[in-house]
Amino acid sequence: MGKSDLETCWEILPDVSRSFALCITKLPRGLADQIMASYLVFRVIDTIEDSSAAIETKEKGFSDFLGLLLKKTSDEAEYDRLRDFLLSKISHTYERRLLENVKSVFGLYHGFGALERGVISKYAAEMARGMAEFQKRTITDFKAQDEYCYYVAGIVGYLNTSLFQIHGAIGEGLRDEIMGYSKNFGLALQKVNVLRDVAQDVPKGRHYWPAELLSKHGLTYGTLCAPENRASAVKVLDEVVANAVPFLYDALEYVTRLPRLEVRIRVFCLIPLFMALESFAKCAGNPDVFDSGRSVKISKGDVRLIVAKSYLFAMSNAAIRLWFKRCVPSLPGGRP
Repeated sequence: MGKSDLETCWEILPDVSRSFALCITKLPRGLADQIMASYLVFRVIDTIEDSSAAIETKEKGFSDFLGLLLKKTSDEAEYDRLRDFLLSKISHTYERRLLENVKSVFGLYHGFGALERGVISKYAAEMARGMAEFQKRTITDFKAQDEYCYYVAGIVGYLNTSLFQIHGAIGEGLRDEIMGYSKNFGLALQKVNVLRDVAQDVPKGRHYWPAELLSKHGLTYGTLCAPENRASAVKVLDEVVANAVPFLYDALEYVTRLPRLEVRIRVFCLIPLFMALESFAKCAGNPDVFDSGRSVKISKGDVRLIVAKSYLFAMSNAAIRLWFKRCVPSLPGGRP
């Protein structure tokens, strides 16, 4: 007997994101299945965006993928055509297994209820539309970076909160109250990604830091990572970190407004928040961020400690805020 779509998708998840796989397993199982499937849906869209393919090819990939998301089909050939298109036309690395098994992602998604499918497809379409737009735009300032990060990750914050409400973990009133915080939570996580990965992104033509900020310090994307420009590059880096700090405070606000008894959901949110804080702290003022031969990341020991503290402090807003207060002063722009 072959594996189910659910089993296949759970096996794929660590291939595309170990950190997200760690967090999502902390959720109640039914909700975890929905958020896991949503992440894989979004990851296909993200893989198309990150590809070196021509814009027209990416737009076709977005359109074909979303079309099958909105239409449940029994025609195996449609899924096979999409799989073959993605594998042959969209460049990929560790996402290959995801693209090979895209049919299982659709199978799992189409097994959800109408409400769950509705919010997943709504935000998937908005993500693809925004990513397609930024294929033709330059991130000139932090406002543009915020907009880009919204399409990549702020939308994920919206989706998670919507699924929490559908699952029954929060009511409609709280959902509406914390939606803005959930968006900024997503932005905070994406801002650490585009900061930490700059040395790998720049050679591939992925420019997510504000061009005007680079210019302010006499740099361009062609010179940002040059060894002789480390002093100026670190000044840019610290401004990028400082810009993210208010979003981290909103992420803290988001977690502490979730019901205290929803421990597993709180832990799901606490782990990435404090991993982001630790990552920002390791990157701040660190010239190694600009060296593609060096990896600036938190240790496995740090991750284990964050997971342990997340469970220990999950029900106490006072303890969470104290933990946050002890972390944030190490960041440029952090408040004591």
